[in-house]
Amino acid sequence: MRISPNLERRESASLLRVTATVLVLVWLVFCHGITWAEDSRSVRLTVTDAKSAPVPGATVEVQRSGQALKSATTDDHGVAIVTLPAAGKYDVTISRSGFVTTQTTINAVASNTTPQEIDVVLPQSELSKQQIDVTATATNPTTEASTAPAKIDVQQAKAAPGNPPTLVDTLPLVPGVVRAADGSVQIAGYGETHSALLVNSVNVTDPATGDFGLSVPIDSVETISVSEMPYLAEYGKFTAGVVSAETKRGGEKWQWSLNDPFPDFSIRSWQLGGVKDASPRLNLSGPLIPGKLYFTEGGEYLLYKREVYTLPYPENLTKSQAFNSFTQLDWILSSRQTLTASFHIAPQWLDYAGLNYFNQQPVTPNAGFHESTATIIHRLSIGDGLLTSTFANTQVTSDIRPQTVGEMILAPQGNSGSYYSAQSRRANRYQWMESWKPKLLHFHGDHQIQLGSVFAQSENDGEFAAQPVQIQDGQGRLLQSISFSGKGRFNVSDTEPAIYAQDHWMPTARLAFDIGARLEGQTITHTVRAAPRMGFVFNPKKSPNTVIRGGIGVFYDSVPLDIYAFNNYPQQTITTYNPAGGIVDGPRTYLNVMGQTSQYFGFVSRQPVNGNFAPYSVAGNVEVEKRVKPWLTMRFKYLQSTAQDQLTITPQQVGSQGFYILGSSGSTHTRQFEFISRIGNQKNKQFFFSYVRQYAWGNLSDANNYLGNFPYPVIRDNILAATPGEIPNRFLLWGVYSLPDKFTLTPRVEVRNGFPYQYTDVYQNYVATTGPQPRFPRYFSLDARLSKDFVVDGGKHAVRLSGSVFNLTNHFNPLEVHSNIADPQFGTFFGNYYRKFTVDFDFLY
Repeated sequence: MRISPNLERRESASLLRVTATVLVLVWLVFCHGITWAEDSRSVRLTVTDAKSAPVPGATVEVQRSGQALKSATTDDHGVAIVTLPAAGKYDVTISRSGFVTTQTTINAVASNTTPQEIDVVLPQSELSKQQIDVTATATNPTTEASTAPAKIDVQQAKAAPGNPPTLVDTLPLVPGVVRAADGSVQIAGYGETHSALLVNSVNVTDPATGDFGLSVPIDSVETISVSEMPYLAEYGKFTAGVVSAETKRGGEKWQWSLNDPFPDFSIRSWQLGGVKDASPRLNLSGPLIPGKLYFTEGGEYLLYKREVYTLPYPENLTKSQAFNSFTQLDWILSSRQTLTASFHIAPQWLDYAGLNYFNQQPVTPNAGFHESTATIIHRLSIGDGLLTSTFANTQVTSDIRPQTVGEMILAPQGNSGSYYSAQSRRANRYQWMESWKPKLLHFHGDHQIQLGSVFAQSENDGEFAAQPVQIQDGQGRLLQSISFSGKGRFNVSDTEPAIYAQDHWMPTARLAFDIGARLEGQTITHTVRAAPRMGFVFNPKKSPNTVIRGGIGVFYDSVPLDIYAFNNYPQQTITTYNPAGGIVDGPRTYLNVMGQTSQYFGFVSRQPVNGNFAPYSVAGNVEVEKRVKPWLTMRFKYLQSTAQDQLTITPQQVGSQGFYILGSSGSTHTRQFEFISRIGNQKNKQFFFSYVRQYAWGNLSDANNYLGNFPYPVIRDNILAATPGEIPNRFLLWGVYSLPDKFTLTPRVEVRNGFPYQYTDVYQNYVATTGPQPRFPRYFSLDARLSKDFVVDGGKHAVRLSGSVFNLTNHFNPLEVHSNIADPQFGTFFGNYYRKFTVDFDFLY
């Protein structure tokens, strides 16, 4: 269907009215809910450290007669509320990494009005005492860094509709993060290849492509934070954002859980069609040696059979299988020394990758990936300082094959034949990192200094083969042929050293600065880069209710190794024909050429050689955070970034010779305004509302389009347009709300502009437009999940039954568009995922 401007305006107004109605209803439910009385035997524990600062993220475990009854996690205010089955005495164990595990006994009494208040002091361990002066005084915002990351509460994220199974699947809950039409993560308008993914401070992105891949299971994660251009010098290898996660340590008691053990079945015409989805997750943790050695394991099997609703059954199924395991051992050698070892393994298989209306099963490839990361972290307290040594190895192997051997045919109405490329590779990265935090220094204020170094060695070995490609018009006449010569063997390696220093300087109790610099190199690029950064935190009043933050800095991408395999890729020979079949150009062979950057940037030292790339961005932001009420916090943020020397591939012709030039002529400009509010100060009764206004405009001839895992055969002329993940307006509301009788409601409402797309011509090249950016229609989805816990076996265990609904209003969110101007249906949007219901079943032991 073709969407007219008037219809889209009417639809937008209707969606805004629906969204406003939903927000009002949620607000009324919340306001009504905060007046409900707590359970008559609820206990409110406030956990603080020795300086009376709240301790968030502490695990509270309640036992009676040696049997585990309840567990909870303290919120940002150090508060955890547990509901007990009866009045009487209970044993409580409170633990958190960096603190001494504390056990106490409470005497719960019945109350018909308010929860029983109990305060507990959690002593800091010797290993992390040197950090108390800076990090433990949470009531003073100037002790915190100038970069305030968006934090995702893991337990709240796990309750969200869709029950996200991995770390990366939770990221779209962050206001500035979306999943693009191809499934990749977009942060502040940039693709995931421009961001860093850190697990326990280790870079786990694919060394060859920079992609995130299949991340660790969500059940293994303790904290998740997303920072857009953070100004701390310890972070590198990004121009957009940093996703950082810390994993869980095993507790003092053995615990296990089995989530979603039963598969979902497909039903068509009231007939059972077999298993559709399955995502069982098993988690096990506990002490191997109490007080010394702890173990945790999170494993999941992920099976998804996705139906493409624009294709007929059963030719519309694409299948994904994966096994995802994360194992961790924590050894407390002494009160001043710990050792952590972890291993993440994630084999994954895709059938008919990228299946859609324009690329049906025969023209899609199958793919297999095997990702693994092994990490050893040693922490040693020396005097009042902390030395952290990290050794890690990441390996990613891939094998991508077409369904058959044959030509790929590109046409305005859709593609046919066989996928054109086959590739296999093995990439690995070794990392050695040292970080030293001395004790707090006192000189014209307080200084928390951090010094560090990084040494990384990477390799990428593989081959790329290609089959012929034909470009036809709508009547099936040959317009252009592409043949390939050469086998495309490549073997490249790289060394990336870096050193950094940063200082969190607090000249007064109400003002702090983060001042730092990072010096890094990448031998394969023949460049050395300096990255100065500075941020500030200002508390205009003595109370911590208002905080102003800001900063400016220089950031650099790490150039993926696939870039330097380009010279060894097969060469294209292109022949162009007229409608009668006569040759009008060619055969013209295009040589793969690595370009050279001659642009000057004062913080980069380059050698005058080919491939001397250093993609960078200069970004700054300012934000104001205000705690209006104990249950209401608001944040306003403005961010601006300019990225230069972005990697592109552009075609050029000199006489009869053609060239594909891999250079750094690309740029991207981003402006983003965010409004974020948190409603509620209890994690089981809390909502998050955000609005993001974004502008992201840049070059579209990104080199990864041809050098990634699933390349497109046509190297298109460069144009300027909106980036694939740009969302001018996005409203997002989600949260968790506890209802009576152990019911929990988790709604998620999203209203946003549609993703941008580009017109193409009969030769599959981009068509530059002079009018507004072409976009999909406005997107609206109302999702919700309702769960209930059933206590079994005398209160020792629980069973959770959950039901979810997606796109409750059945709103038309098109999946495809006829974007080729030679297509008779040009401009028509079609396909939709209609209202969907799912049921989950979890065992909590």
